[in-house]
Amino acid sequence: MKIIITEKQAEKLISKKIKCKCGHSWIKENMDKNPYLCHMCGWEQNKEKYDDEKLIIFWKNYKK
Repeated sequence: MKIIITEKQAEKLISKKIKCKCGHSWIKENMDKNPYLCHMCGWEQNKEKYDDEKLIIFWKNYKK
């Protein structure tokens, strides 16, 4: 069986770089609890929705 994917989908599978719809991009880190959460706007790539709660938690813990 063959599975056909787009170039964009292949890039997501192969690359560790994640790009948000707001334009911010970052490299996926293994130690990050939320590697698909944009720390600028709160967009969760996997869920395809904003997650304000995780964003607030990230910034509270970031300064510690």
